[in-house]
Amino acid sequence: MKILYVSGFTKNRLSNNALRIVALRRLGHEVVECDIAPIIYCWGRVSSRLLHHFGFYPLASLIERKVVRQCKEAKPHLIWVDKGRFIPANAIRRLKQLFPSSIFVHYNPDDPFGEYKLNWSMFIKAIPEYDVHLIPNEVAHKDYEMRGAKRVIPFDRSFSAQVHRPLALSMEEKQRFGVAVGFIGSWAPAREAAIASLIRKGIKVEVYGVNWEKGAHWNTIKPYYRGKSLFGDEYAKAICGMDIALHFLRRENRDEQDSRTFEIPACGSFMLAERSKAHERLFKDGVEAVFFDSHEDLELKVKYYLKNNNERKAIAREGHFRALQSGYEHSPRLRQLLDRITSN
Repeated sequence: MKILYVSGFTKNRLSNNALRIVALRRLGHEVVECDIAPIIYCWGRVSSRLLHHFGFYPLASLIERKVVRQCKEAKPHLIWVDKGRFIPANAIRRLKQLFPSSIFVHYNPDDPFGEYKLNWSMFIKAIPEYDVHLIPNEVAHKDYEMRGAKRVIPFDRSFSAQVHRPLALSMEEKQRFGVAVGFIGSWAPAREAAIASLIRKGIKVEVYGVNWEKGAHWNTIKPYYRGKSLFGDEYAKAICGMDIALHFLRRENRDEQDSRTFEIPACGSFMLAERSKAHERLFKDGVEAVFFDSHEDLELKVKYYLKNNNERKAIAREGHFRALQSGYEHSPRLRQLLDRITSN
């Protein structure tokens, strides 16, 4: 198919939306990119904040015009909008009039009905205009239908085989990335509380990610804070350098899994993750990953697996094998989704 992929892309091209495009092309599809990031960040943080907090319509109107223009040029079979918070309903209606035979798909890695504080109002108004909504958690299914969604398909997250893979670290890289316990991800209250609890029990947890300085336990975490988000090989090397890679779900998104659910095992590292029904479905507890239920359970399991190297490494190997053999990579995931989208 010819696909117009609408999203805001990072300059390094290593964000998951850009990696999904790589996977779609590997599947043989012709993908035309419609990058709306230059409009979102046309005035730097000022314009992005206007959109993020207020849905600033003059900028949203520029985004609408760019999408319509590129759609007219590409004449795609499928329009794939990735997290289209700033695509107005009018834009989708106009495009459907111009291209009535095209399929309009929205892929949302987040939960617009959760507690994560983003402005989703423009997207929620546009929900009835899409043919298909792809969502990462079953719990939001009814929320979409109540807002007029025609068709909702839940999906599992995935990883990039080109980026998320085991890497042998040099001596210099081991000094930089080698840690007993680590976490990569942005600040959230529950994550912060769990990590601070471990640190106060004498377990050093090295942390990467944004907004940690805003937390109530920043003074506890600050000595172990290693900097902002990592991408590409640096991200994979940081995971590979962890004896134990912690994984906390974002409760504000009502997540039961996320990208790190697959990226950590894909890198061949031992994943100690928050328990959820999805995690238990995707990896065998104690065999391919280990799940925790509380701060106390987390502390006990960190201490146990730091002492039991052979058991920890065996679980990491099994988790890596499961990620590779079960179709958890972007390409098979997207093939399944496209088959479902076009089957009806």
